[in-house]
Amino acid sequence: MNDSPDHPALVRLRAELDAAWKGMGVLGDMEDVSRDRVVAELRAAVPDVASRAARAAGTDAVVAEINRFAAAEVVSSDAAVPTATIWDDIVHSATEAASAAR
Repeated sequence: MNDSPDHPALVRLRAELDAAWKGMGVLGDMEDVSRDRVVAELRAAVPDVASRAARAAGTDAVVAEINRFAAAEVVSSDAAVPTATIWDDIVHSATEAASAAR
């Protein structure tokens, strides 16, 4: 296993997490149907990338990267959209997927 921060699997994971984190801020601007599709995609894609990264770069490195993003505060353009809860679900699922790849 290669847990170098420059491992391609970690770079891909970091990009996926960054895009998902940035996407949290615009969920409130979306219509319900579109928002539901985006959230469903994020809930599937991020854990998938985390699982693949764990197999390629090692679970510990992947979980550490996820935890780094999990600590980041998310904001929303609409207080009625529970972005913090959605983000917590995404990073929790990603951590579980990475841990299951052992």
